[in-house]
Parts: sequence; C-alpha cells; structure tokens
Amino acid sequence: MVITADCDLRHRKNHGRITCVPILTVEEYHLELQIPRIRNRIARKPIAQLVSMLQRTNGPAITESRLREWAIEETPDAIAEALKLEGKDYTAAKSALQSLRLIDSPNADLKAAVSALVDAQMCATDPPKIENARNAVLNELREPYRQPPGDALFLSAFASGHGDGYFVYLRHLEQVWEQDISVGTVHRNAQYRRIARLEDRFIHSLVQRFALVFMMIGLPDQYEEMRDLHAASIGDYLE
Repeated sequence: MVITADCDLRHRKNHGRITCVPILTVEEYHLELQIPRIRNRIARKPIAQLVSMLQRTNGPAITESRLREWAIEETPDAIAEALKLEGKDYTAAKSALQSLRLIDSPNADLKAAVSALVDAQMCATDPPKIENARNAVLNELREPYRQPPGDALFLSAFASGHGDGYFVYLRHLEQVWEQDISVGTVHRNAQYRRIARLEDRFIHSLVQRFALVFMMIGLPDQYEEMRDLHAASIGDYLE
C-alpha cells in the first residue's frame, strides 16, 4: 500500500521512489505477529513448573530460553532422564516438556498452529477444559480485529477479488522505484501494478496511524523501573 503523499508525487519530491507498507493476509499476520506472542504466554506455565522443579531438586540452573530450545531438540523422556528426575517429578517434567515441544513446533498454517497451542495446554499438568483452552487462543486472535494495535489496521477488503480480510502492517517500510509500477490499463512489463485506491477516510486513518507509530519516543528501562518503584511506594507515602 502506497503511503507517499500525493503532494510529494505531484511536485516530484519523492525522487522516483514510492514508499509502501505491506498488506498481509489474516493468516500471514497472525502467524508472523500474533502466534509468537501467544506461544510466549502459554509457555510461561510449563517453564515456571520446570524451573521450580529444578530448584527444588537441586538440579542444574538452566535458563528459560534454553529450556524451550532443549524441549525441541530432544524427547521429553530423554530430557527428564538427563535431569535425573524420578516419580511424580519425572511425570510432571515430561508433561511440561511435551507442552513446550508443541508450543514451539513448526506449523504449516494458522489452523495447525492453533491446534498445537490447544494441545499444548491440554497435555500440561492440571489442563483446562478443551473449550477454555481453545478460547484462550482464539480470543487473543480476535483482539486485533476489535482493538487493532497501533502498528496495524484491519481491512476487510481493498480491491475486487481481495475481500478475505487483511492487516496493513505499518512498521515494515519498503521503497519501490516508480518506473517499476504500472498504473494504467495498458499492460506492460512491470514488477508492480496498481489495483485499487482506498476511500479518503481509510487513507487518512492509515496515514495517521503510521505517523503515530514513528512519533512515539521510547524511554530507557531505568526510567520504567523507577516509575514502577514510585508507583509501588505511593501507598507507604500516604500511610
């Protein structure tokens, strides 16, 4: 989607370059941006169980990231045996490791990714009901439609034959040479072709979101730590 301003094109201020942001299918958007976040959330429980178990049994100190990597590299049985776990700990560790294995398993499509995340919750210790496990994933996938994040905008359609639902992702900029774009009805050898134009209201909303993404000024971690410290201590101050 072109975000170069019309006035820049009119006055040739773009110097032959057209700035664009990608339009992702719903499946592409979820697999690239939402599924990894859901994986991290679901992984917290089995990782916490494994860390707690290793501390209690005086096992080796293993980072959370390494536990996730290990769960993919070897079978749950092999890892539990390497950690010298026994009895209930052995069984619980196998469940947690199998859960991590499913969470981080490669998936060919969104349906397979959702299924793996549901199965990961069901094979963990004290699993939820199957419908709750499924809703825990689907509700997070639905959230970007209801409340789009600041760096994306949902479009149900943007051209004839393109009405399956899409997300415009505003953080990834691409520049295309103007001569590589065909804008007329005459077909010529071009890498890109203009197929539609959004209504002005949607264009304005998209450009406003794009500007806000890059206007935000991040602050250092120390600032956030001090902010949280002051927030936590306000109760002591008022006592």
